[in-house]
Amino acid sequence: MQNFTQQHVEYFDQPLQPANNLTSFAYTNALLRLSEELPAPLLHFWTLEDSVILGLKDQRLPHLNAALSFLYDHQQHYFMRNSGGLAVVSDGGVLNFSLFFPWHLEDHQLTIDAAYQRMEEVVAAAFPELTIETGEITHSYCPGSFDLSVNRQKIGGISQRRNASGVVVMLYLSVNGNQLGRGELIRDFYSRGLQGVANKWHFPDIWPTAMTTLADLLHQPLTVEDTKQRLLNVFPDHGQDNFHQLTWSPSFIKLANDELVAMTRLQERLHKG
Repeated sequence: MQNFTQQHVEYFDQPLQPANNLTSFAYTNALLRLSEELPAPLLHFWTLEDSVILGLKDQRLPHLNAALSFLYDHQQHYFMRNSGGLAVVSDGGVLNFSLFFPWHLEDHQLTIDAAYQRMEEVVAAAFPELTIETGEITHSYCPGSFDLSVNRQKIGGISQRRNASGVVVMLYLSVNGNQLGRGELIRDFYSRGLQGVANKWHFPDIWPTAMTTLADLLHQPLTVEDTKQRLLNVFPDHGQDNFHQLTWSPSFIKLANDELVAMTRLQERLHKG
């Protein structure tokens, strides 16, 4: 099969406000379920202001309500996603980026590691000035085996979901802004949530200096729009027309609404008890 970056790809840009924060994962889930109808691999960009996206594991915090109150007091919106384990920050300096690979367009199903490696290859190609490595940055927030880092400072984290029709690889990328402050926010969130209770759930011991931004590494201004364009440029043959036809289809509209209802119900778990 030809290099995957040389294929035609569709792309979709979705700037969201906190009032619509659940739409991000509702669309992701619906698109994954409709992978067999995708006419090409899909790039999905989305942004969200002043929000903390919680993982399913965060429900286990012994003082969860205190931790959520801390976020509220710091003017942070929050919600829980149905993938990944731990909290991450999304604000005007963070780009969320997903790659959808339908199985019907692949010679064979990608392994979990191969799907992660595709995302790493895309980011590395978009930023050739940087030596990007993968591997867990233990003291970052939401650490994982395929963290993206430069000089052992994390710039992004990757997760994926898959079904019988395809796989979506999801990345958050710290482009610019106060990454130290983001790290302090999540460190203090877990401190409020644990309050000295033995950390048997292995919530991360966050060192804010374990993470940085692309702009700081490049020593030059870099916007989220610049970053989107760099990522798009990795795929010379990209367009939007076919994708927009899919999003207006009755099947997509129904699935997106169903997934939004499911995401809304998921949030009820945060406030039980």
